[in-house]
Amino acid sequence: MPNVSSVLSCKYEIRTHIPHHTNCLTEQELETIWQTLCKEGKKEIVFYDGEINKKSDFIQFMQDDMNYVYAAYEGGELLALVWLNNFLGRCGMIHFTMFYNSKGKEYDIASFLLNFLLFSKSEGEFCFDALYGLTPRVYRHALHFIEKLGFRLVTEMPSSVFFQKKKKKCLKSAVFSIVRREYLKMLK
Repeated sequence: MPNVSSVLSCKYEIRTHIPHHTNCLTEQELETIWQTLCKEGKKEIVFYDGEINKKSDFIQFMQDDMNYVYAAYEGGELLALVWLNNFLGRCGMIHFTMFYNSKGKEYDIASFLLNFLLFSKSEGEFCFDALYGLTPRVYRHALHFIEKLGFRLVTEMPSSVFFQKKKKKCLKSAVFSIVRREYLKMLK
């Protein structure tokens, strides 16, 4: 994948952490993202399994070689956080959240990020052919949103995600979804 750590578009700036590339998101930038997740009450929503609950865990996780991280900004304001992992060939599992600064522009920003990820090329080939996700069934608003973006909701998987409730973990159902470049083309 090319060094896209500070790709500028006419709309949004994308800052990244891609393993083995220079100019990645700094620890200070990741700390700011963590603080925003906490301040906006999104930490427990995004990391519903309770595994990431402090700044150092978050920074270490985002810098892990198994994660490709993308943060979208406009005018220096943080809009969205996306990371990919669990790669299967040229497919990656997508995780994302939108921040308060994206209010009213969520669809535009998320659509931009999906197009960026699925239409980026390296050495003449697309970097990713598809993105897939596992969204907790109880996150109905997120399921509606990703369907509007072009994801296909494939199947519900019972007891497939852990939720941390106080000191107890419980299993919940999740919906497996996928988006391919062709699905985005159909929306245009």
